[in-house]
Amino acid sequence: MEAAGGRALLAAVGLLSALSAAGTLFLLAQWRELGAALRDLEAAGNGSVRGLPPAPAARTKRSRRGERARGHVRAESDEMLMMLTYSMVPARVMVDLCNSTKGICLTGPPGPPGPPGLHGLPGYNGSDGVPGTPGQKGEPGINGKRGKIGLPGPKGDQGQKGEPGEMGLPGKDGMPGGKGARGAKGQKGDANNDVILEGAKGEPGPPGLPGPPGPPGPPGKRKGKAKAELQENIYSSKCTGETCAVPNDDTLAGKAEDRTPGPSKKAECVITSVGSPVHFVSVQQTFGTWMREPANISDERIWLTMHFSGNYIKEYENSNALLNDSYRIINITGFFYGCGHAVQNNHLYYQKGGTNDILKFGLDKASMGTLPMKNALHHGRNYLFSNSKTYFNIAVDEKGLWIIYASSTDETIMVAHIDEERFSVIRTINTTYPKSKAGNAFIACGILYVTDTKDMTVSFAFDLLKEKQIDARFELRSSQSVLAMLSYSLRDKNLYTWENGSLMVYPVHFGR
Repeated sequence: MEAAGGRALLAAVGLLSALSAAGTLFLLAQWRELGAALRDLEAAGNGSVRGLPPAPAARTKRSRRGERARGHVRAESDEMLMMLTYSMVPARVMVDLCNSTKGICLTGPPGPPGPPGLHGLPGYNGSDGVPGTPGQKGEPGINGKRGKIGLPGPKGDQGQKGEPGEMGLPGKDGMPGGKGARGAKGQKGDANNDVILEGAKGEPGPPGLPGPPGPPGPPGKRKGKAKAELQENIYSSKCTGETCAVPNDDTLAGKAEDRTPGPSKKAECVITSVGSPVHFVSVQQTFGTWMREPANISDERIWLTMHFSGNYIKEYENSNALLNDSYRIINITGFFYGCGHAVQNNHLYYQKGGTNDILKFGLDKASMGTLPMKNALHHGRNYLFSNSKTYFNIAVDEKGLWIIYASSTDETIMVAHIDEERFSVIRTINTTYPKSKAGNAFIACGILYVTDTKDMTVSFAFDLLKEKQIDARFELRSSQSVLAMLSYSLRDKNLYTWENGSLMVYPVHFGR
């Protein structure tokens, strides 16, 4: 098998060698024919050139450039040298030559590349292509550095006025101002003895001299037993009031039967009217409360809360200190809200702002009590009395301690009777009177009096002990200034008010 393969390989090599030799012979034959054709062409070209007319200078130059570009014909052979011709040869002759040699034209090797040409002018910008479909959204990049603040823009239009917010805490007292110029002398007022701020009761004076004897009285009837009983009743310690006063003579002898009975206790507890107000002092705040001890008359201190919200109160030693604005600051727990506070037995009662808690704060001793008032309106500017920004009004009268508030269920006026010692609710009374019709209120002798929305007339009265409405209506004042505070004082049985920064006292008239 290997011998047969070797013979086949030798046969193939021999065949290739024969074909190569035949091709070489064929190329030599063609080369000879081409050389003879070139010599004939050169001989014919010389004759043609001699017979042609001379060409213009421009044409000759172009022909020479063409000859240098494409008129070189090279021939190489073992027996021949390379021959270059610079003769004028018609193009048709060269075409025929190439065609006669079956398209074989010998050329020399390519020359070296020429220097680059000058840059051409830039082309016109092409039109934008059709936008491709957007790709998927990439991940957000890292936040860059914050740029510089730009220039402020133009001032925009003024927006709509918003609702007023709740008043904040009052600021610290400023430095007192300089003394003002003396005002003009006022007109002389009318004498008024209705309101006299009573001081402490003095010692009894010495007995006076006996008066002159009176004229003889008319003869009376002889009723010894009745007379004895009458004298016993007159001098009895159980009888009170002006009708039981002991005379300093015997003018009442024999007239006891003609006396009419005095007014009932019920009539004496109902207010029928109030007198003209007495101006006490003026302050700079529209809202506030001023308070005195209702029962302890020997305690002459006066307490003031400035504004309807704050975290301290002012204590004045007496009325002269108030007139001279000499006081000490008492910081309280939390902050009070409204103008319905009260002082009773050396304790301050007030609402803790923002809550339904009533606090009992010791003014001299560090003590604190808390009484939550359930189902009571206490925030959101839904006040018991809108004129005074008050949610809770605390009152002290002959019957004890009371708290006036508005029900969160139906917004009617409620009153809670308070046990002062235990600081708890004894009972709750629903007056069924809507708070929307009320401007302010106070309690005297167990009766609730409510003013109209302008705080000028007492338009509603309610007996808290019998839990029924009573007939009591009277004019309170003629001024339409802001009535921030209205309180009954058990101390002197007057009404205390805070009217647009003026502290006023109104005398109260009981009875029918």
